Amino acid sequence: MIRTLKNLFKQDRERYTVPRRVQDTIPVRRIWKDGIFMTGNKFSKTYQFTDINYFVASREDKEAMFLSYSELLNSLDSGASTKITINNRRLNQANFEQSILMPMRDDFRDEYRKEYNQMLLDKAMGGNRIIQEKYITISVNKKNVEEARTYFARVGADLISHFAVLGSKCKELDAEEKLRVLHDFYRQGEEADFYFDPQDMMKKGHDFKDYICPDSIEKNSDYIKLGEKYCRVLFLKDYASYIKDSMVTELTDFNRNMMLSIDVVPIPTDEAVREVENRLLGIETNITNWQRRQNANNNFSAVVPYDMELQRKEAKEFLDDLTTRDQRMMFAVITMVISADSKEQLDSDTEAILSVARKHMCQLATLKFQQLDGLNTVLPIGTRKINAFRTLTTESLAVFMPFKVQEIQDDGGIYYGENAISHNLILCSKENLLNQSAFLLGVPGSGKSFSVKELITFLILNTNDDILICDPEGEFVPLIQALSWDISTVIRMTAGGKDRLNAMYMVDGYGENNPIVEKSQFVMSLIEQIDKRGVGPQHKSIIDRCTALVYQEAEQTGRAATLCDLRNKLLEQPERKAKEIALSLELFTTGSLDIFGKESTVDLDNRIVVFDIHSLGAQLKPTGLLVITDTILNRVTLNWKCGKRTHVFIDEFHVVFENEQSGIFFNSAWRQFRKRGAYPTAITQNVEYLLDSVQASTMLSNSEFVIMLNQAASDRTKLAKLLNISDEQMSYVTNADAGCGLIKYGSVLVPFINHFPKNTKLYQLMTTKPGEGVFGGQAVPIKRTVDSV
Repeated sequence: MIRTLKNLFKQDRERYTVPRRVQDTIPVRRIWKDGIFMTGNKFSKTYQFTDINYFVASREDKEAMFLSYSELLNSLDSGASTKITINNRRLNQANFEQSILMPMRDDFRDEYRKEYNQMLLDKAMGGNRIIQEKYITISVNKKNVEEARTYFARVGADLISHFAVLGSKCKELDAEEKLRVLHDFYRQGEEADFYFDPQDMMKKGHDFKDYICPDSIEKNSDYIKLGEKYCRVLFLKDYASYIKDSMVTELTDFNRNMMLSIDVVPIPTDEAVREVENRLLGIETNITNWQRRQNANNNFSAVVPYDMELQRKEAKEFLDDLTTRDQRMMFAVITMVISADSKEQLDSDTEAILSVARKHMCQLATLKFQQLDGLNTVLPIGTRKINAFRTLTTESLAVFMPFKVQEIQDDGGIYYGENAISHNLILCSKENLLNQSAFLLGVPGSGKSFSVKELITFLILNTNDDILICDPEGEFVPLIQALSWDISTVIRMTAGGKDRLNAMYMVDGYGENNPIVEKSQFVMSLIEQIDKRGVGPQHKSIIDRCTALVYQEAEQTGRAATLCDLRNKLLEQPERKAKEIALSLELFTTGSLDIFGKESTVDLDNRIVVFDIHSLGAQLKPTGLLVITDTILNRVTLNWKCGKRTHVFIDEFHVVFENEQSGIFFNSAWRQFRKRGAYPTAITQNVEYLLDSVQASTMLSNSEFVIMLNQAASDRTKLAKLLNISDEQMSYVTNADAGCGLIKYGSVLVPFINHFPKNTKLYQLMTTKPGEGVFGGQAVPIKRTVDSV
């Protein structure tokens, strides 16, 4: 026997004691606050790692991930045992409803909250409501906990770096987190009842096992009963010659509480080579003896039997793997436990899992009279009571790939759809990202407006955040008037209209540095939008000088500066170019388009403000978009000083990057949004125009949150290159249905589908399809009664 394995069995040897209570069946002797458990004679520590997009990766990316995972396995210490665990746990219904459903607020919007909540519940019930968590547990034999702590500090740093190469985040679990994992398995359905306070426990003289153990354990020959749940432990008995990397994914892809563990014992290379050489020598000896016997019988042309030739070939290949291909010898045990509410259901689930294994030419078997030992082997405690070892190389073990697809399920997150692969809800909380900037991209008809309206609906119904919307097509007004007519202002910008915005309005704290310099930059952008010949160096000097003078006079007189004041100041200047700039501004100050030239006549203090520039016309929309963005920047600054969050939505975003100065101003405003507690969202259908601008493409690549709906062919190519997305992942935005595509959430990239039920009032308010909703002949009647207000 290999010395490492012999030492391992010696270390694992324990005196058997008959358990007198349920707590005694849990093989943990001591725990420490930092997550170190003592099991038998060993210390163990558990790390949780996140999933990666292995399932939707390209063939080349899969190979790279496979090799990186093989390197991780190669890095495992031969003096320790490793357990890789995949834990399927069902969402607790009560916790789920509490975390994502909107509370009622006793106003007329409760009707819509009930519709939204019902939609979420229907989606959750339709999905599998299974959260898959992945752990790696290291067990090592040390003299005391201090030595173990030093060892785990070194091994933990190594694990974190190797998982980072894979794109997975690895973190260590402390005692409370690890006990919660065990509690949620032992006491399924009571996840919300977990409570553990080590100080209180010691003060009362309680055992930590009291907080996690089931009410009762009943052992049977082929199953075990934990409280009211039936569990069965299986182990992988026969391995196929060739196993697909999807096997583990298919085994754990059931809508059931279950755990699958792979126990790994790495063998030092020198011992492994010596062992294989001895086996090869034994095979050669057998072949030589067989040939000698044949020769003695005068059979000199006898061919070596197939089984002996196969043994020789496999032994040589194994030796080549160890000596020339940097493989390691690994001993592995694969066990899994499934749980069910009844014995009949348990038998049915067992047969389904056995059939999956048979499909992969493998054989799973039920442990007989070893169910409790099997259960302790599966759980991420750090023990191994089952010794059904199989000898594997690193690559043979890496085939049991624990990765599938990334999930986004933040606590308190906003619903954005369902994962297209796992069908779990996608719940995003942008607070967790490095920055909150967002882009929503898609061709006309791909569902951009609907997606934005769905987000705005959630913000109106479930938050008190301010919402500012720049609406070039008048799409958002019906929704806002229906859901928030009492807390919103709709500003209709049209030539000769009564609603006016002061383009020169500036609050205290405007800009990143010098507010006058920032406002001058804005005026230059405005002039450039008006006069397509651009703004030269001389124009910039004049604009900068006059802007400063206008604000000095406004401060002295105590009234707000306007574009009319700026034009008058330009006319006072001696330069001919100043007169040219004043002439350019005439249309917007004393002409027919003076809606931006004088003091504001609208209420900008409401919680929700919609700037409807649909009637401005194509020529004036870029100018209106610029002024509105500057107005939004002032409001964001005021909210920032009050500690209030602001959500900003800007449609037709590509328009402002058609000119250099406008792009510079928008880039500066975007940075300020991010720094001042605002969550800006840019919406555009012309992705190619956006990516032609260096500033816009930089903003897009630096944004942590990007929703990509159906994309044109040219846009797909550029986006894939900019955001480093594989062809397989881009297939989800190729000819995609409306509301379906890809979400980039930090480093996570998830395909999603989002179909809102049509038989709801919210759908009628949000849809922009011809013939549907308030744009068609089926407008939703909005009742406004005294009681509802």
